[in-house]
Amino acid sequence: MLQITIKIRTMINPVKKKRENYSLRGAVQINRSSFFVFSDNSGRTFLKRGRDEKLQKSIVQNMIDLNPKIKGLLKKYKIKPSINTKTLNELADGHMNETCKVAMGVYNSLPESLKCEITENIIKEASMLHDLGKVLIPAKILNKPARLNIKEREIMNIHSTLGYELLKTQRINEETLELVKYHHQNLKHTGYPEMEENIYPSDIGVQIISISDKYSALKEARVYRRKLPRIEALLILYKEVREGKIHPEIYNALINFVKNTEL
Repeated sequence: MLQITIKIRTMINPVKKKRENYSLRGAVQINRSSFFVFSDNSGRTFLKRGRDEKLQKSIVQNMIDLNPKIKGLLKKYKIKPSINTKTLNELADGHMNETCKVAMGVYNSLPESLKCEITENIIKEASMLHDLGKVLIPAKILNKPARLNIKEREIMNIHSTLGYELLKTQRINEETLELVKYHHQNLKHTGYPEMEENIYPSDIGVQIISISDKYSALKEARVYRRKLPRIEALLILYKEVREGKIHPEIYNALINFVKNTEL
């Protein structure tokens, strides 16, 4: 009789299935391919290339729910909350992966006196996560086949801050977070976002991620311009060296790396 009662109660009030929560733990590169590292409720850790749209949306939504500043930023810039998983797939398989290859090449080509200022793992992780914030930038801005207007540029420029705020909810190293946030900064501190008081991210780390991001972007075909050849991309970056925005040793490391590769 007791068993029948329990079964009836279960049918009337079915046990709610516990929601599966995933956390982003970081990123790794295996055989020159990028993978995100996740963990689930039970603590099980696993790798994903980033093609699982349901998993992506679940994790990004969880990040948003955990950090009110993200909704505040979206509201401030009048951005409709939307998780652009197509962008994340393209970034993971393309730009972020290529940026990581260049960043590791630059790091390994540095003199020892500069390499000791930043660790290899921080560079690897930051380069693979640096553009994660673009998952919340409207596709019509990301893919606009023309120059962005002032308002659109302001929205585009918050992607590094969004990436920082998203990743801050996860178990990501603080130094990695700072490189993600400030990867559009330079030695003259005229980039974005504005440097906060008492925040001093590694200039060498920022420089490595920044120059690798720029070089990879210049070498990629975009909707608003053609893919640039190696020499043209390097000349554009050399201009920033002359302006005091890029450390000469970082630029030389990039030169030494690309001359021995097909990148």
